[in-house]
Amino acid sequence: MKTKLTFWSSMFFLLSLSILLTIYLACVFYPLEIQWLNLTNRVYLKPETIQYNFHILMNYLTNLFSQVLQMPDFRSSAAGLHHFAVVKNLFHLVQLVALVTLPSFYFFVKGIVKKGFLSLYRKNFLALVVLPVLIGLGGVLIGFDQFFTLFHQILFVGDDTWLFDPAKDPVILILPETFFLHAFLLFFALYESFFAYLYLKSRGK
Repeated sequence: MKTKLTFWSSMFFLLSLSILLTIYLACVFYPLEIQWLNLTNRVYLKPETIQYNFHILMNYLTNLFSQVLQMPDFRSSAAGLHHFAVVKNLFHLVQLVALVTLPSFYFFVKGIVKKGFLSLYRKNFLALVVLPVLIGLGGVLIGFDQFFTLFHQILFVGDDTWLFDPAKDPVILILPETFFLHAFLLFFALYESFFAYLYLKSRGK
């Protein structure tokens, strides 16, 4: 029972790590997004100004001690601020999960990986690898727009404040769906790298 708890806690750590790395890498690569997506033509602001406002937003979302969102070049409606507050809570939840499950991952590496017991969890690894692939294929079939909408409807049940009106929350203009598509692809690559590695390693034992 204790070993199973360690295993699944470790899997939650890798999941949360994939999410957190996606968030922070999205911040790192955002200057490239400004160029690739021609964001300057959407809001008629300099790249440095867009980057500065994006940094303020991401600091608010990821920093526990940042409690007020106020972007100098983008006004925000009450609905927009509410949605960002909800997203902030979700980000902090992922951070908490990563911290709480980190010790389990340490014992997982020490007691399972290094001792060559990964083969006992081969089927679990395979399921963890295949499931996101199936979800991704479903997203391809229905189209990213529909998948993006469905994702938000599931994640924010009964809350439609994620449907931003550019006239009231112009910040959405520098966060187009293509940006989120790139974030989803980055998460998928990170997640699959972690779990595919463990699956392949389990087959070698």
